[in-house]
Amino acid sequence: MHIVITLLYIVVILLLLFLFLVIFILLVPFRYRLEGGYDTNPWFIFNIRCSPAFIFDGKWDKAENKDFKARLVLFGIPIKIDPKIMGKKDQTVIKKTNSNKKKKKKLASVTLILDKEFRRRGMVLIKDLLRIVKPDQLSIKGKIGFEEPHYTGWLVAFSNSINYSCQNTFIDLEPVFEEEYLVVESILKGRVQLGLIIVKVGWFFLINRLKHSSFRPGGKTLSPAA
Repeated sequence: MHIVITLLYIVVILLLLFLFLVIFILLVPFRYRLEGGYDTNPWFIFNIRCSPAFIFDGKWDKAENKDFKARLVLFGIPIKIDPKIMGKKDQTVIKKTNSNKKKKKKLASVTLILDKEFRRRGMVLIKDLLRIVKPDQLSIKGKIGFEEPHYTGWLVAFSNSINYSCQNTFIDLEPVFEEEYLVVESILKGRVQLGLIIVKVGWFFLINRLKHSSFRPGGKTLSPAA
């Protein structure tokens, strides 16, 4: 009897911790920092955190021939993420299932793309996500030169107009008119509420799922649910 009560206490505590984690992710804003650039090879670093409860970061650098690496830290407990291993596991499952569903998926994707309502909702989703992820600071530095010199001049004029019209934005691009050249580094920092992104994206796919399932295979449509 005591063992059963102890197990029930453990289950309740785990459920409460899980519920707390879900509420925490949905409501608490997270700081994010994205860095990327190009110098002969591209590189990328990201960090999303609300220390010490949640830390998610990773990096990728093609110049050092390093694969993408990421880690997740929940309340001090590190969790390694290896996309390479996960990709191998998923690939065996995908090969078995895709052979039977390839035609159906292609037909469904074409139907969705041709749907005007789907395109409209997609544009609204993109605008909402850009508003949610609105950065506190954006900086771009480097040297850029195009094969056509007038393109380089247009880029300089455009970057100057962005500096004057957008707050918290700093663009310093040195033009190279003699040759094609690219060395650039950018930093993006701000705050984001992951819960809003999850709700927006989840609602978008839920609506599309309901709309897609409202069609019968024979072409007849079902009346929308109340």
